[in-house]
Amino acid sequence: MPGLGSAGTVVYVNKAYMRHELYPKHLAEYVIARSGPLDRGVSTGKVEGMPSRMGADAQHDVHSLALKNQDIIGRITRIEPLVFKRSVVVTDGDSVDGEQTIYGSLSKADVVKELESRSGIVVDKSALTMDDKIKSTGDYTCTVKLIYAGQVSFKCLVVPDAVNPQS
Repeated sequence: MPGLGSAGTVVYVNKAYMRHELYPKHLAEYVIARSGPLDRGVSTGKVEGMPSRMGADAQHDVHSLALKNQDIIGRITRIEPLVFKRSVVVTDGDSVDGEQTIYGSLSKADVVKELESRSGIVVDKSALTMDDKIKSTGDYTCTVKLIYAGQVSFKCLVVPDAVNPQS
């Protein structure tokens, strides 16, 4: 990797750079820091070349989480836009830029629930970024950010279901 080192060398980089750039593009691997005395002449009681059990477990957990999150990102890139039908409020100046006000709002919880029911993709609300609460019809972009995998955006469409006259 130009500017970072050659294959097989261990270098320290910013965590975010590793998580979002190097690891997802398979340009680098995570290395669990070596524990034990730094003097190689001192015996630690471990077999040379074998990582500690705790280090191996941690590395396995990180790797499996990264693979799972990369799979989720790949599945989200292939989904169709999520369509939400909502009742609209009729007022005198109903349409501003083609958008109508809806009853209630569309929250992160609604998007996460719809994502799971339509595609079987389970993500946490905290991983989803979107407008705080959507209160009118239109096209919106939602972004899912997952650790060790990066982020992906998808479309949410809020369309009018039926017109309810206001009393």
